[in-house]
Amino acid sequence: MLIWLNRWSCRQFAIEYHELGSSEILSWYNQFNSTLFDRNKNLWELTEAEINFVAQAYEALSNKRASLRKRKENTSSVSVGPTGAAKILFAIRRNALIPWDISIRNHYGYDSSGASYVTYLYRVKSILKELEDTCNKNGFTLAQLPKQLRRNNSTVPKLIDEYHWVTITNDCSLPTQDIFQKWAQWSKI
Repeated sequence: MLIWLNRWSCRQFAIEYHELGSSEILSWYNQFNSTLFDRNKNLWELTEAEINFVAQAYEALSNKRASLRKRKENTSSVSVGPTGAAKILFAIRRNALIPWDISIRNHYGYDSSGASYVTYLYRVKSILKELEDTCNKNGFTLAQLPKQLRRNNSTVPKLIDEYHWVTITNDCSLPTQDIFQKWAQWSKI
């Protein structure tokens, strides 16, 4: 998992301390995995109690040590942090939990707390409710959305994450409906 996190820009997991980071994450996993909701459950299916419990798991994970940092004669502990915690939660509950980064937190006015992460989950769940209505009007379920987009290996939360990554983290505006229609016409040529 730490190699995957490193590839996903999580620099707090220094390679020379992967054993320490792995041990810390495993300790957290052993404490929280069995009390989290079923791994196949979707975000839009979670109860209020299940979502609210995520705050506790997120906080505990965020505060775990990822590595150590040595500067001159001093050694300090580097935590998993909010972005790392959200990415790990996504990795173990990919149908329900969504990654975030500092740009997304700042955009929505969130801090790095578990309470803010849960508020973000509720925000995404609300977005998914609207998206579910649109999917149903078009003859498929929200769970089928990745397949409809030819993204069979993606989950719905991952699609939302990628949308936020493009539009918020990378500050890329969406094309207008007119531009989309032109692209659709050009694709027929």
